[in-house]
Amino acid sequence: MRRILISLIFVLTIFFITRKNIDEYEITGKTMGSIQYNIKYISNEKKISKLEIDSILIEFNKIFSTYIPDSEISVVNRSIGKVRVSDEFGKLISESKSIYELSGGMFDPTVGPLVNKWGFGPDTIDKLPNEREINQIMEYVGFDKISFENGYINKKFKESYIDFSSVAKGYAVDIIHSYIESKNILNSYVEIGGEVRVSGKNKNNDNWVLGIREPSFDGNINMVAMVSFPNMALATSGNYVNNYYVNDSLFFHTINPKSGYPSYTNMLSASVFSDDCLTSDAYATAFMTMDFNESKKILNSLSNVSGYFIYMEKGEIKSYTSDRLKPYITTNEE
Repeated sequence: MRRILISLIFVLTIFFITRKNIDEYEITGKTMGSIQYNIKYISNEKKISKLEIDSILIEFNKIFSTYIPDSEISVVNRSIGKVRVSDEFGKLISESKSIYELSGGMFDPTVGPLVNKWGFGPDTIDKLPNEREINQIMEYVGFDKISFENGYINKKFKESYIDFSSVAKGYAVDIIHSYIESKNILNSYVEIGGEVRVSGKNKNNDNWVLGIREPSFDGNINMVAMVSFPNMALATSGNYVNNYYVNDSLFFHTINPKSGYPSYTNMLSASVFSDDCLTSDAYATAFMTMDFNESKKILNSLSNVSGYFIYMEKGEIKSYTSDRLKPYITTNEE
């Protein structure tokens, strides 16, 4: 009995010493212009510096920023025919093509020129584009205009334009998450501009808790639901985030890649959970181009994706939680 008691005291002592030496380290900064990032990791020592994180994000922008004239994506967009691309670029184009197909073409990174034409790019517009202008752009939009094989992008038309802004934050989150894992850190939180990926436990040895904000046109941030499980990635897209008026008409930033026009949908927001943030980001974008029933159908066909939708039906705001997410979510309605 005495031996058992001594052993128990030894184990408890080691546990409390270990827990005492475990701290939460936090790194914050800005990337992609003015987008805020926030990183937390649990460790018994400081293993990652802000300089390391910023260096990774700077290299990321050198590949994917359309605002940098000599970035890899800018070089690709000015080209025609075959262009050799980096492994990072190749991965993103391959993953995007897969989600393009699974979403029925509603996620499409070649839609960038339409986004710009409708005034949701770097420049504002004074008048709406006409049908002729939209049809002209549509000739070069679509993943069928671009192929990727053996490390090479092949563009049929020079005018075809790739813009990964709809998934850049999610992909950057995954890259930072992988770097943290390479340091043998199992418990972490990575967030860039609202897109999040977590692993393991927080500093209190509990699951990380992520909030889902309700749609708001006045800029207020109110949480409508909370989700908690050990390893997850979350991305949320909402039509309330970016919009403008022209001639008393309200236009939302999500462009339907098949029609070339802003999507008219009853979806207000889509919060998507998956194993990686790139996937979550892409589907959150795709779901905002569809109506609720279309989004629900595709969501439930995916084995590795779950979601929480807020939508309008007969003038009422409603919500939908996929079955896979239900055990982990708490809503304000409960």
